[in-house]
Amino acid sequence: MPTAVGYASCSYELRQTGLTRPAYVTFGVDPSGGDALAVADAVFGAWSAAGSFRSIMDSTVTLTATRASLGTDGSGDLVGVNTTTSVGTASGAMVPPNVAVLIHKVTARGGRRGRGRMYIPWCTTAASVDETGVITPAVVSTITAAMLAWRLALSSAAVPLVLLHAPGQTALPPPDPVTGLTVDRIVATQRRRLGRT
Repeated sequence: MPTAVGYASCSYELRQTGLTRPAYVTFGVDPSGGDALAVADAVFGAWSAAGSFRSIMDSTVTLTATRASLGTDGSGDLVGVNTTTSVGTASGAMVPPNVAVLIHKVTARGGRRGRGRMYIPWCTTAASVDETGVITPAVVSTITAAMLAWRLALSSAAVPLVLLHAPGQTALPPPDPVTGLTVDRIVATQRRRLGRT
């Protein structure tokens, strides 16, 4: 599906040393310019900003590519890929790759159209999650701070975070600015992220 005109669909490609399959974290931004590679560069910069995404990612995980697919008027998306690698800085025995921290995207729009989510693997240790799937409050606070730093870094780089919409039963609205990122205190699962050997 083409990206909304003037907006970019972005992804971080993450690879963990023990797995052959990558994981992806996807999101949308509203860039001020029309150069897809410049958007990818800016999005990568937000990843590595102080206290941002990189600070909560496991040290066995490497960001291997940052992709931006920029929507255009009347033609296909323009794609830019930043291939600069960046290794996470968090340590400890992380939960398996199919267990992720769920981030809720908050916007000013009401209803289901106004809500989004991201799944982030390898950012919480097994010791930080109890037997009912609840993440310890201190870790929730740490991840919340990192998500705030990341969102502010995106805004500072002129690529503010937005919620892109997929077709549904109502008319497709323009993307909505993300006004907040909320960390769910209960872990989420994504079956496809657990690779088979």
